[in-house]
Order: sequence, then C-alpha cells, then structure tokens
Amino acid sequence: MINKIKNFIFSLNTLIELKNIKPKFVFFSENKSYQKYSKIIIDVLCEEYPGEIYYFSIDKNDTIQDNRVKNYYIDYFLINFFFNSINAENVFLTLTDLGNHFIKKTSKVKKYIYFFHSPISTTKSYTPKAFDNYDIIFCNGNFQIEEIKTRENLKKLHKKVLIPTGYFYLDFLLENIDYKKNINAILIAPSWNYELKNFINENFIELINTLLKKNQKVIFRPHPEHYKRSKKILEIIKKKFINKNFEFDESSENLESMEKAKCLITDSSGIAIEYIMTLKRPVLYLDEFDKIHNSEFDDYANLKTIDAKIKENFGYLFKKKDFDKIDFVIDQSIEDFKNKIPKLDNFIDENFANFGKTKFYLRNKLKDIFN
Repeated sequence: MINKIKNFIFSLNTLIELKNIKPKFVFFSENKSYQKYSKIIIDVLCEEYPGEIYYFSIDKNDTIQDNRVKNYYIDYFLINFFFNSINAENVFLTLTDLGNHFIKKTSKVKKYIYFFHSPISTTKSYTPKAFDNYDIIFCNGNFQIEEIKTRENLKKLHKKVLIPTGYFYLDFLLENIDYKKNINAILIAPSWNYELKNFINENFIELINTLLKKNQKVIFRPHPEHYKRSKKILEIIKKKFINKNFEFDESSENLESMEKAKCLITDSSGIAIEYIMTLKRPVLYLDEFDKIHNSEFDDYANLKTIDAKIKENFGYLFKKKDFDKIDFVIDQSIEDFKNKIPKLDNFIDENFANFGKTKFYLRNKLKDIFN
C-alpha cells in the first residue's frame, strides 16, 4: 500500500511538472506488450527530433531504451488526469474510441494520431465510432483508407488525414524473426469476443485434448483480453494440461511462439494475418463462431474485410466435427500451402502498403506529416 501511494504521488508530481511543457511528440502505452507497435515510429522520430519524444506508460517495466526518449510512469488512477492535462503538439495512441469513453480530447493537444496494433479491417471487429475522433491515422493499406472514408461519407464526419504508412508491426516481425528455430508445435491463439458463445468458451479444451492425444505439441497463447474476460477457463486450462507437450504462453511477446509453430489455429484473431504474411505458414480457422463488434457492420456490406479475403484465399477452414481428423487437416494444409505462397506475395503487395519498408516510408514523409 505504501508503494502504491508513493507511485501515485510520484506520478502526480510528474504530471504537474509537465503541465507547462509542450512536447512535440507524446506516446501513451497501456503496457510493455504494446511497445513493439510503436518501435519503428519512435526510432524514426528519434532520428529527426531527438529529445522531443515523451513516452508515458501505466506499466513500470515499459520504457524505451533510447536516451533520446523521455520515459514516464503514470499511475493507473491518473489516466484520466493525464489525458485532461496533457499539453502537446502530437499525441500517438493505440486506444480506440477516443472521446467516446473516459478518455476525452482536449484543446491543448494539436493532433491526435492513431496507429494500428492489428492488421484487420476497421469495419467489423471495432466499435462503430472507434476512429471517428482522431485527426491523423496511420493506415495499414488502402483497404483501411477506403473503409474509413466510407464511414466519413455515410455519417458526414470530419475528414481525417489518412496516411498509407503500412503496418509497422509486420516490419518489426520481419526484422526480428528467427527462421532457424525448431518448428515442431501447433500454436492456438483464439481471438476475444463480446459474445459468450465463442471458441475459448465452447470447444477449446476438447481441441487441445484431441491434439495432445495425437502426440502433437501444443502452444496456447491467450489474447490479452482473455485475462480480463475468461479468467476461469484460463485457470482450468493451466491445471488440466500439465503435459510436456503443452505450453501455456503468458509472455508479453508472441514472436517466439510464432517462430516454433508449424501452423496456427485460430478463429478470427489478427495474429493469423501477422503469422501467415511474415512466416508464410498455414493458418487453420475454426469456422464455428463469427466476431462482429460493430453494430453498424451491415453499412459496409459492399466492402469485404481484409480478414475475410485472407481466410478465403489462404486459410484452411475446419469445424468441430473435424476434430478427430485434425492431424490430417494440419498435414494437408502444410503440404498445400507451399503452392499458395506466390499468390500470397502478390496479395500482400496489393493490399498492405510499404511491406518491409514502413520505416523508409515514414522517414521520407516525416516533415510533410508534421510540418
């Protein structure tokens, strides 16, 4: 309790001291696991604006290891105060629904900038107003630009600056993947869902049981939201599967699990796109539950999501009735996927901007964006 009080007072004093400073660039992070999404942006900004980048996090372990960046810890209970008092030119966030919940916009900030921590479309898995209040959005590709512009026209919203930077995290993966890892596991990474009837709550334990009985090595990686919404089932899984062929991955980074996986099993998680595009290995989709978090999804019926395009063109669908032959489905997908790689390469070039080159693109556009 004493430490909590000290942290609170320290954070409060920090914010009071910063009240009269107007940083050029401010990043807010929920925890260390989000750092990988901002890494390339911060690296590029440091080259041109050293000492002008301020990084705030509610995770004490979440700091940027670069002396050109000023790191600050913010107590969780001061988030509201932070967003109300911050005085800055540009604030970078991965938080959706800015201005629609307790985090409000303030006139003391010149531009609010959103960058994605998922490669998916904007029309289905996000709430209807998720991006409405941003000034600038760094988009993964033209598909997101088209989706956001469609909403702006439908709802008569202000026109945001939409920049086709590409998805920075894909380049982070490309730079850090170890392709020489021993590839011998099946990674299961379900998405989270508002609906209680979903993959992790319905068929999950049965699938793991089946895979282990077939002598498959399984890595289970929960979505961060599962730790909030599905605590009981996670505890059951931990206790039930104490097995040398089962690994419960609780690390903040997904890279190592992805490297070791010969295939990925999911329902609709964005990790499927990250995995298939960087490692060029097959993804198996449990085709039982849909994930629609946008109550206005029908407004975009003429826009097929990037998630659906990848699933239809490069994924392998299976249902609960296929569990008994899942080893056959896995082997077939691995063999067949090799033939899809040339088509996948073309798909990436056509849909994701600056794949492998997001850092160079941002570096060249930096002054145009911020001046």
